[in-house]
Amino acid sequence: MIVTMDRQMGHKIMMRRSAVFLLSGILAGAWVLPAGAAGSDEAGAQSPRVIEIAASRFAFEPADLEVLVGESVQLVVHSTDVQHGFSIPTLGIRETIPPDGTPVAIDFVAGEAGRHQIACSVFCGAGHGGMSGVLSIVGSAGGARPTDGPDQVADLEVDVLEPDFTLITLPTTLRLPQGKFTFRLTHRFSRPLDGREGDGGLVKNFLGFDSPAIIGIEFRYGLLPGTQVGFYRSNTRHIQLFARQNILWQRGPRGIGLDIQASLEGLDNLSDDHGGSVQAILSKRLGNRASVYVEPTFVGNVNNALFFHPAPPELDDDDDGSEDATFMIGLGARLRVRPTVYLIGEFVPRVSGFDDGAHHMSFGIEKRTGGHSFQLNFSNSLGTTPLHQAQGANEDDWFIGFNIARKFF
Repeated sequence: MIVTMDRQMGHKIMMRRSAVFLLSGILAGAWVLPAGAAGSDEAGAQSPRVIEIAASRFAFEPADLEVLVGESVQLVVHSTDVQHGFSIPTLGIRETIPPDGTPVAIDFVAGEAGRHQIACSVFCGAGHGGMSGVLSIVGSAGGARPTDGPDQVADLEVDVLEPDFTLITLPTTLRLPQGKFTFRLTHRFSRPLDGREGDGGLVKNFLGFDSPAIIGIEFRYGLLPGTQVGFYRSNTRHIQLFARQNILWQRGPRGIGLDIQASLEGLDNLSDDHGGSVQAILSKRLGNRASVYVEPTFVGNVNNALFFHPAPPELDDDDDGSEDATFMIGLGARLRVRPTVYLIGEFVPRVSGFDDGAHHMSFGIEKRTGGHSFQLNFSNSLGTTPLHQAQGANEDDWFIGFNIARKFF
């Protein structure tokens, strides 16, 4: 009996000592661990910052987002009308947003500072191409956005100020993603808008659309990041081979771009009357509305009887070749008058060397829809390449034409 009572007393003492040690450990842990780590809710991963976005025809609200480098973010996107898409290709985000208003949660951790374009990736109507936004990742709250330095918007994104690789005939500084390609069709009706004697007049000939046309097809390929090559051929069997290298790439509202392009051209499938050119392509963005271009260009072997020459010259065997090359400066601008509508103009004066006929001029209106663009233009020349521009244009005639472009990416 006494032994049993001693054992029970021993067990009680041991239990009390264990409770004291356990309580001491808990108190010590609470003292040593930093504040916020004591509770399981607070000791877990950082709670994401939630940003709610409404998608409707044809805008995201809000469309301008700002997050911090390293921040855990959850975008909750819902539609207020039809089915939409929510895409940020630079972050690998692409989701379909159902039309019934069901929210879609998109989780990610913000990486390095930069700007990332947001786009609707599901066709939602006539204004689909203009449905976009920007996600800016900055180093600190309210910090400067990366718009003055090189923009980190990917080549895959639609650039609303530089939607195509040409203005009308002048090249732009738009980059082509590596491994991707584009297609362009040029079409120039050969009947001048002011008509020719005895042809029945402009209306009878349906603004020149009844006349034969000079048609060209272009393919270009992204060989390397910032490097593109291309092939252009017209139905006159004129061929242009070109390569372009990007030197400077800024896509902010005050961004500057610089490319160098070299071309080789010739008649009869590049077997006759060869000519070459080298040009610098300098672009300047003016806010969110316009981009302007200055393009110094040297063209060799201009003085030959190419198809587009306004008056094929009589070649002199004694000619020393001093007028066989041309230096010209291409001037161009693209003005964004609507989210996907642009006005475009070009003027290419020849500064020195061969100078026959008028300086090339053209203007047009362009509509962009996603990766497609359609342009109606008017030019005083049927030419579409640097060699054509260097050979001059018609003094009094104007021609109607169009360009159609398609990006395959």
